[in-house]
Amino acid sequence: MRVSMNKEKKIRLADFLTQYLYAKGVRSVFMLSGTGSIHLDDAFAHQKGLRYICARHEAAATIMAEASAKLTQNIGVMVATTGPGGTNAIGGIVEAWVDSVPVLVISGQVESSQISKDVRSFGVQGFNVIENVEKVTKYAAQIKDPMMVRYHLEKALFLAKDGRPGPVWLDIPFDIQSKLVIPKKLKAFRGKSIPHKIKKDKIDIVFKNLKKAKKPVIIFGQGIRSSKSINIFKDLLKITKIPAISARMGLDILPYDYPYYFGLGGMRGQRLPYEILKSADLVIAIGTSYTHAFGGKNYNAYKNKAKFIMVNIDSKELNKTNFKPDMKIKTDLSLFITDLKKKILNESSYKVKETWLSRCKKLKKELSPSFTKKSNPINSYSFIDCLNSHTNSDHIFVNDAGSANYICSQALILKEGQRELTSGAFYSMGIAVPMAIGASVTEPTKQIIVITGDGSIELNIQELRTISLNKLNIKVFVINNGGYASIRKSQDDMVGGRYTDDEEVLNFKKISEAFEIPFTRISDYGKLSKNIPQIFKTKGPALIELMCDPKQEILEIFGA
Repeated sequence: MRVSMNKEKKIRLADFLTQYLYAKGVRSVFMLSGTGSIHLDDAFAHQKGLRYICARHEAAATIMAEASAKLTQNIGVMVATTGPGGTNAIGGIVEAWVDSVPVLVISGQVESSQISKDVRSFGVQGFNVIENVEKVTKYAAQIKDPMMVRYHLEKALFLAKDGRPGPVWLDIPFDIQSKLVIPKKLKAFRGKSIPHKIKKDKIDIVFKNLKKAKKPVIIFGQGIRSSKSINIFKDLLKITKIPAISARMGLDILPYDYPYYFGLGGMRGQRLPYEILKSADLVIAIGTSYTHAFGGKNYNAYKNKAKFIMVNIDSKELNKTNFKPDMKIKTDLSLFITDLKKKILNESSYKVKETWLSRCKKLKKELSPSFTKKSNPINSYSFIDCLNSHTNSDHIFVNDAGSANYICSQALILKEGQRELTSGAFYSMGIAVPMAIGASVTEPTKQIIVITGDGSIELNIQELRTISLNKLNIKVFVINNGGYASIRKSQDDMVGGRYTDDEEVLNFKKISEAFEIPFTRISDYGKLSKNIPQIFKTKGPALIELMCDPKQEILEIFGA
């Protein structure tokens, strides 16, 4: 029997949000509860099929949501309370902004009647958070009319993943959260993607350059993944057999043994890509911002005369200060790759650069990362080399800033199916532990390996309790090298070795006891290959302190 509209069941607005997000595939939410978000917290905590994780800091909770989004390519969701709750989340949302990750923050707010525009604070803990996050989100809105909740939610979800992905934010006053709504009567949003069609003549020009080039190279970034183009990108490489080099955020898109993949480029990349790019006569950069960390201080790190073609969906990346590619193409990567592949298949005149490919493969054998220094204190690179030997597709790597990031980018040899999560643009300290939590909740059958430093872990050390309470299968490896090793290197190089940091390192055994996490200390390189497999055999959390060389040299491929 058909039910008339006026008899349709009413539900709480907060429950509508959770049900809608669940229907869109969201299976986990990260939060720190508060009075200002009480109805939101309650709705998410009691949505059947949805797992909620209570963090100890809102910035960390947002980073957890970011990790979830990176792994699933779906929206990551974080809930914060009003005032300091929302402002704490801003640090995490900036991280999602610079790394182009679709994260939705839903913040509580004081009652509608207490909100005042342009007032510094209002009500109890009220703050105009939307005005402050508009510059670092793709969409930010306060829901003032309960009938508009679906519209704002659908618009936020659409914009978060349309074009270049990024975070979005919805702020919901306390009284609006609990309003009763009839879902079918809510106003909808009808988003329509604007097709970024590529002109045929541009594909023709790229093809002509490819035919003419003797030493072409493709540089790729995370845009390959976010545009869902991994498979067609592999097809393109199989057809053209062009050497491909990844930017930092593209490190886990191709396994290292992929026949046309030649490693990670950039200042903290590997030696192999540097040597290849020095000789290239054509570079096509797709789905990467091509930052100074990759291209050098003046985008001239490789000092060659290669023709440079940049393909990106974000026109701002194509028109950066002092960045002058020979050809700029604004388009969706999937369209570019598909059209270029068709052009090559339809033109018999394209010839594979066999001599160039053979030379690159020879270099790959000669310059592949190998770090097996058998000495104490433990060499950090040798530790990563040991991880390479004892990990498989059941492992996800998450690494922190500084030397932990650099040794992973330079020494990890990722296998088919493995993922690596990190702070790609900011190299943010303290990101690894919360990001690992997001990864573990999202991929509960995987074992998460954290590589962090004795300094970085302190920035979000409180989340070790989140790990232990939830019994997450996360192994946290802490590199104890006497503090901020990478910063000490900068201080040695730039200010004559005058240090400004605390030199005291935490007692990690006591830390593990406080947070109720099993502890292991490894100080002998000779025991690494025995201890690590034993650690991996047990499920659940573990904190492992590695006594590493305080004078660890970090490989620097070229200056910044």
